[in-house]
Amino acid sequence: MRAPRSIRTRLLLWLIVPLSLIAVAAASETFLTARKTADELYDKTLLAVMLTVSENVLASDGDLLSENVLEVLTENLGDQFFYHVAGPDNVFVTGYSGYPRRPPDKALEGGVPLFYDGRYQGDPVRVVAIRQLVSERNLNGWITVTAWQRTSQREELSWRLFGHSLLRLGLLVVSAGLIAWFAVRIGLKPLLDLREAVEKRSSSDLSPIRRPVPQEAQSLVQAMNSLFDKVRASIDLRERFIADAAHQLRNPIAGLKAQAETAAGARTEADMRRRVEGIVRSSNRVSRLVNQLLTSARIHSAQAGITGHEDIDLVETAREVTKRFVPKAVKTDQALEFQAEAAPLRVTAHRTLVEEAIANLIDNAIVHNPPATTVTVGVTAGEAGAVVYVEDDGVGIADEDREKILEPFVSGATTTAGSGLGLTIARDVADQHRAVFRLAAPGPGKGTRCEIAFQQV
Repeated sequence: MRAPRSIRTRLLLWLIVPLSLIAVAAASETFLTARKTADELYDKTLLAVMLTVSENVLASDGDLLSENVLEVLTENLGDQFFYHVAGPDNVFVTGYSGYPRRPPDKALEGGVPLFYDGRYQGDPVRVVAIRQLVSERNLNGWITVTAWQRTSQREELSWRLFGHSLLRLGLLVVSAGLIAWFAVRIGLKPLLDLREAVEKRSSSDLSPIRRPVPQEAQSLVQAMNSLFDKVRASIDLRERFIADAAHQLRNPIAGLKAQAETAAGARTEADMRRRVEGIVRSSNRVSRLVNQLLTSARIHSAQAGITGHEDIDLVETAREVTKRFVPKAVKTDQALEFQAEAAPLRVTAHRTLVEEAIANLIDNAIVHNPPATTVTVGVTAGEAGAVVYVEDDGVGIADEDREKILEPFVSGATTTAGSGLGLTIARDVADQHRAVFRLAAPGPGKGTRCEIAFQQV
């Protein structure tokens, strides 16, 4: 893919190209004007010469022009001229016997000069002719006086006038281009200074840009500052998460190490078995914590929120996840139930993340409640879509824990089990899907209900 042109190049092209086209059009018009001006000047001079020839011929009774008159007329025209005088019945009177013939479509009226183009001795010429009624001693009746001249002089004048105009237009375009170049350079200087300032920043410098910029670039700077704020908040959140994760893993791993060392020093088989069972339980807690940490990291990655979405049946998805927790509920003497409508409820979502959210809600309900608790997983049609919920009739959430219970690594005061990530993961999955996460906890001993409302397909 070809790289886009710079702003400077685009601006210069948009200024110079239209100006050049206008200059070309103006040059064409100038050439036509110069040609017309030269024709008018030479036609007037040629007409004057022709009238002078007519007067001299009549005054001399049809004799040739004198050398002095020819010299003066030639000097006025700037080039050799020719003439032909025909008397009544088109009888040759004086001048050059051969002359450029008048086109058939041009009629010669009495007393009215007629201009036309022709050829004489192979060269292009400009011709003027006039009919006059005379009554002289040797000439009596209508005579026709024709004068002509080669067009080389007038063409030379046309090109000379055009050259001068073209030079002025060229200087104008070049001057406009230089002015535009300097203007664009001055206009873009604030953006170049901004680029230089951004390039000098270190990768860790996410402070807002406070450099003054033109009004047109203020929205860009505001967008960059907003992006810096988001990146800084994301980095801060990730760093806090890593620090909390390290803290949460340190204690279980240290406990595992201590239990292993104690088991290594067991003196009886029963004592060994008891200590190994403790190691297994601690390992399960560490494994669950690591899995939740990985899930949380996956949720916060940009790819998880953008790709992998598909059309899924929320009822079937929730049912399959619930089945996986039946053995765990049985082991802890808890009842795990599933309720859903018969018809499928389809949503567009990331299947793996939705499964993780439901699994964490179920696991949360099992881990944080005592035996004989009933945990119900259900899917129902809501007002704007499909709702998946997990509710229990267990210990509930204390009033002082409601505001902070959704924060990472925070568990309720009514339990010491769990990592404090289950509700956070479910809430983050809902946010990734623009779904609504709701937590209902009437109070201690009154159970808890968590639900995620998706937009239905």
